[in-house]
Order: sequence, then C-alpha cells, then structure tokens
Amino acid sequence: MKTVSSAPSLPNPTPILFLITAIALLLWPDAVGMTALVVAGAIAIPIAMVGMMKSPLVAIATLLAASAMPRIFIEIGGLKARPEHIVGGVMLCLVPLFRRKRERPVEWITPDYWLFGYIALIFVSSVLMSIEPKQTTKWAVQQALGIVPYFILRVLITDRERFRWAFRALLAVGAAASAYAILCFYSYTFFGTALGVEVEQYEGGVAATYGVQFEANILGAYSGALAVMMLVMYLWEGRRRYLIGCSFFGLIGMAISLSRAALIATLMAVALAALTAFIWKRLTWKAAVNFAAASLVALLLVAPFILRHYTERFSTVELSDPMSDSNTLTRAVQTVSAVDEIMKHPIFGGGTASFQLVFYWEALGTDWENQGWIGNTELRVLHDTGAVGLLTFVIFLGSLVWQAIKTLKRETSPELIALLAGGAVYCVTFQATEGTLLAFSWVHVGLIGCAVAIMGRQEKQGNEIGELASS
Repeated sequence: MKTVSSAPSLPNPTPILFLITAIALLLWPDAVGMTALVVAGAIAIPIAMVGMMKSPLVAIATLLAASAMPRIFIEIGGLKARPEHIVGGVMLCLVPLFRRKRERPVEWITPDYWLFGYIALIFVSSVLMSIEPKQTTKWAVQQALGIVPYFILRVLITDRERFRWAFRALLAVGAAASAYAILCFYSYTFFGTALGVEVEQYEGGVAATYGVQFEANILGAYSGALAVMMLVMYLWEGRRRYLIGCSFFGLIGMAISLSRAALIATLMAVALAALTAFIWKRLTWKAAVNFAAASLVALLLVAPFILRHYTERFSTVELSDPMSDSNTLTRAVQTVSAVDEIMKHPIFGGGTASFQLVFYWEALGTDWENQGWIGNTELRVLHDTGAVGLLTFVIFLGSLVWQAIKTLKRETSPELIALLAGGAVYCVTFQATEGTLLAFSWVHVGLIGCAVAIMGRQEKQGNEIGELASS
C-alpha cells in the first residue's frame, strides 16, 4: 500500500533562478562573472538568512566573515556593495527577531548612545552640508551599514560564553584571512600571479599584498591586531595554537603587507601586551623564549622576499627632507587640501567621503586622479562631520576604553585585554590609513562593548545578591 506524505513539497526554484539570471543579464550584459555572482547570491542569501534566524552563532560567524573581506564587491547603483554592507543590511532587518529571542533586554551602555549620535551626525552632514547631498547620502548609508555590526553584536551576544565564542571566532576568521593573503603572496613570489596583490603599490614597482582586505595597509593593521590578540591569549592561557596563530598568521600577514605604520604599531602593541602580562604576572621566561623562537622562524620564512623592500621603503624617508618620499608627499598634499576644506565647514563637516568630490587633482596632474581620500581617521572624521562629529566620535571611543579599563580593574578578562591591545594597533595604523569606513574595525569595537556590558551586568547582579544576603 502506497503512503502519501502530508508534508508539502518544495516549489521548483528553476523559474525564479531563470528570472534572476535574466534580470542580471539585463543589468550587467557584459559581465558573465557578475551574473554568476548574483545568481549564487540569490541561492546563498536565503539559506544564510534561515541559518542566522535559527542560530545566533551562525549570525555572528557570518558577520565576522563578511567584515574580513571588503575587497570583494558588486556594483549596485554606482556604489560598491561589499559583503559587510549586504550582510549588515540583512541582519538589520532581522534585529527584531534577534531581540525577541533574547532572554533579557539589551544592556545599553553610555558609549552606545554616543555612537547613535555619531551616526545621526553622519547623515546630518551628508544631507545638509554636502555639495552633492544625493551622493554623500549614499556614502553615509554605506558607512552606517559598516557601523551596524557594532549594534548587531550587542544584540546577539547575550552572555560571557557567547562573547568568548565570538572572540575566538574573530581570531579564527582573522587567521583564515591572513592565511589567504600569505598564499597570495607566495603565489605572486613564485608564479607571478596577481591574485590578492597590488603589483605596483609602491614606488619602484614594489608589490604589496592585500588578500581579501581593502588594501595592503589595512591587511597590515588587521594582521597586526590579530598577532597581538593571539599573543595576549598565549601569555594568559599558554596554548600552542595561539603562539602559532600569532607568529605564522598574524606576524607574517602583517609583514607581507609592507606597511610601515602596521610594523611600528605591531611592535608597540607587542611591547604593551608584554608589559600588561608582566604586571598581571603572566609573562614567564618560557613564554618569552617560545614567542621569540616562533617569531624568528616566521621571519626566516618571509625575510628573503621582503627584507629588501622594507629597506627600500624606510630608506626613502629622510628626516631632513620628508617630502622626498612619494608616500609622505602624497599624504602631505592630501592633508593640506583636507585642512583647507575643513575651514569651509568646521562645525558639521561636508558630508561622508566628500573629500573626493572637492579634491582638485587636475591641478596636480593625472597621477593624482585617484588620490582624493584622507589617510588619517581623525582628519577624515573632522572633514566629514566637523568638530561636532569628531568630538562625538572621540567621546564614544574614550568612554568605551575608559569603561573597559574600569572593568579590568574589577576582574581580569584575557579576551578584553586582547581586544584592547589589538585596538591599540588600529589606533596607531589609522593615523596613516583609514579603516573606520569599513566594518572590521566596528566589529572589533563592538566586541569590546559587549564585554563591558556583560561584565558590568554580572557585577551588578553580584552586588544585588550580596545586598540581599546581608539584609
């Protein structure tokens, strides 16, 4: 006897995929790869949404992975939609569902409100102060989608165990991104491939590796922060995997970027991490020797291929004539031009990423056509959102770091210490490049916010229990 299932059969997706393919071909008739990407996205995004709705851990992992690959994008309406924008937008729609699944309300902290204010100022400046409001408003939406992961993590991470899981997932994603960049570097070195490599990034035709990061300097900052966070975890927990991750993924990934700022920042942050471990009595001779040995082996793996380039890069810097270095000259011209524009709109700025709209590269020559960007975070924020926006931004970061330090005075958390040490790398490198327009930096800061909120709530609960017991 034949049994009939009462479960409804799944609809045939072929007509829908055919329609999507036809629309993609109309929008990008000469880009077969783009069409394939759109069709793949049409299949992958609904599956990912179902997974994210069922499991917060899947949502967190997806967000971390998307933030680590800003080099990938598709053109939509003249804008570059990166994975972080797409995933951030999708998750923003799912936030009400995420909040309903929480066992308790989100514990908002003071820095969260300052960040809300900063986002508001981004749109105020872009809509009201820009010479091209339509364009800067689009860029403002992109920047807001880059910041959104901060708040999504605040909603998704509900307790210390989930925070620890998210932190370790951040390290795993960072190691994977650095490993891919290292693979691209050796592929270029031995086989001449250009995948993940900017072949003529620096003067003299020196190539720089970016992997799936936005550019080589960003890869240097990202891998340097990974190395320092891995080092902190190794000093606190003594696990070999952290030592391997620090030396053979983080340090090598930072080194192959050829970023001078990332190299200096990483060395400073390593010294800071060692000092912190010494104060907390976590720095032992055995750990120091193991780190030195692993770092030396990692250096020997890449030194033959990069040492000459580092020598060339640092040799072009002359204290008596800084402008002799082409990169220094470029940044100096950009800075002077940005300061001139800031004086025109000092209070609320000129709109998100608006410097490229006013940079008069024609007067400098065709070599300056793509140099309409500001490679310093504070200067970029001041230009885009004015003194009010910069003050709000600084108060947000300052209050978050202050609360994190206060939290560590009450209770030791190696994950929070690692995040602060990694943040120090970004703080230094973002003086010579700009990463706050991308999501990876907001993911990092968001995890700090989660740690502060969760540990603060647990302390409050402990105090309440103590008061009840004493009464």
